Amino acid sequence: MVNAPLLELRDLRRSVRLPSREELHILRGIDLSVESGDHVAIVGRSGSGKTTLLNLLGLIDHQTGGELLFDGLDVSRLGDRRRARLRGASIGFVFQQFNLLDGRTALENVMMPLMYGSAGQFWRREKLALEMLERVGLADRAQQLPSRLSGGEQQRVAVARALVRRPRLILADEPTGALDVTTGEAVMALLDEIARESEAALVTITHDLQVAALSRRSFLLDEGTLHDVRSDHAREALSATVGLRAGREAVAAPPAGTAPSARTSPPADAARTAPLQETQA
Repeated sequence: MVNAPLLELRDLRRSVRLPSREELHILRGIDLSVESGDHVAIVGRSGSGKTTLLNLLGLIDHQTGGELLFDGLDVSRLGDRRRARLRGASIGFVFQQFNLLDGRTALENVMMPLMYGSAGQFWRREKLALEMLERVGLADRAQQLPSRLSGGEQQRVAVARALVRRPRLILADEPTGALDVTTGEAVMALLDEIARESEAALVTITHDLQVAALSRRSFLLDEGTLHDVRSDHAREALSATVGLRAGREAVAAPPAGTAPSARTSPPADAARTAPLQETQA
């Protein structure tokens, strides 16, 4: 028996009715299949519907048409309470602005999701949170408030918080948008590594082709539908995309006289970035 994909979208649509009573079609038919352990990037300009798609994937909003299956389960058939339980247990969110609680330490921020976990997670919340902070290299900063942490450290706390319940699906919304290029690449490498180790599916929503290039598969969201980045339609649409960063190899190169960093150097399989780089010509 073939296992169902962790996440499957079939002709997924989302529309809203405007005050003029006209219907605005944001997503016009999304087809996508994501397996456990996969890393998919969805890139698009501002206003292309990325946030709408993220909210559907995160079971926050409801589609107006099509199907969204999570591990073979049609989530449109679930009530709000069951959707909330599924979201809390199986989906982790990493946001651009970190969304850390200012008056709580890094440890307390990471512990927060465990307050709503299983009984075992609740009683072991401090130990589990410390283990995850150690995993992201911040065990020695556990008692620091967010205001005492750098942007990169804050994002790593956000990553630890997203992963502490070992979700099966990780949704990263512009996770490097508030970071410099080198720190952003280090955070993405860390996020990808931990997701791969736990066999979680990672979906990155971004406007940045260089972030998308770090994924295994990349798609363009344009005019309400997804296009593989290798398609001619995607190349044409991407030529108008703004906010592109410098090439990954250039920003990852260490200063003269210094040793390369394991986190910022390009991966050995950098060839997979070629289709995205070609679109910038």
